[in-house]
Amino acid sequence: METKDHNEQEHGLFRDFQNKNAKKMWPLVLLITVILLVMIFMISSYSRVQKVTVTGNEIVSDKQIKGFSPVKKGTSLFAVWGKTDKLAQSLKQRSMRMQSVKMKLVNFNQVKIKVEEYPTIGYLYVHGGYQPILKSGVIIKGKVLNPKAGFPVLKKFKNPEKLRRTIKQYRRIDPPVRAVMSTISFSPTKSNPDRIFIQMSDGNKVYASISTFGDKMDYYPSINSKLKVKSVINLEVGAYSYPITKKQSSSNTTTMHGY
Repeated sequence: METKDHNEQEHGLFRDFQNKNAKKMWPLVLLITVILLVMIFMISSYSRVQKVTVTGNEIVSDKQIKGFSPVKKGTSLFAVWGKTDKLAQSLKQRSMRMQSVKMKLVNFNQVKIKVEEYPTIGYLYVHGGYQPILKSGVIIKGKVLNPKAGFPVLKKFKNPEKLRRTIKQYRRIDPPVRAVMSTISFSPTKSNPDRIFIQMSDGNKVYASISTFGDKMDYYPSINSKLKVKSVINLEVGAYSYPITKKQSSSNTTTMHGY
């Protein structure tokens, strides 16, 4: 009887020892299991970006944006998690055409890039080609041969400062008025070294000063509505107009209308 009780006591002690060891070993087993799972995940395809999609772009191609992007197919998700805003900002800085860039993870391991581009508001004529002028005021160095209709072409601007000031003023003009401006040419005189000449698509001609035409051109629709014939409109000092006639071109007589 004593032997039986002694054996049971030994078995109980052994079970207690096993339970205590199991409790001590459990955190280590859990840690090893987690490490193994992470290692398996890291070497699997699920830990990498499977697809990159681009939306919102019209001028910059998907291929260019994906080439600029710091996140590509195959990029580790550990390099993306919690960093999408920073990565989007890095992508935005790669192209002057990008006004904003948003990046987010979708479906766990796919990246969606949404782009908003600066629109083109005009063109600068340079050596037989046309450089797009963006809404931001930036001039794209790459040339196009055929500018889109509805945007003016800036000509004869050899002074960078004059050009910068002209673009700054031009951006102030309401889009409907900008749409009827065909060309803006630098046309200085001794009395006005900042004079510009604007050819309108409706046939009227406008003379103005760089420093003020951004505000004065918004009066153009009202002035034009009062004209009975195609006219020259002078906005350099005040505002007045006179008809464009053959007789006028061969004489110094003009008919003035003040505004």
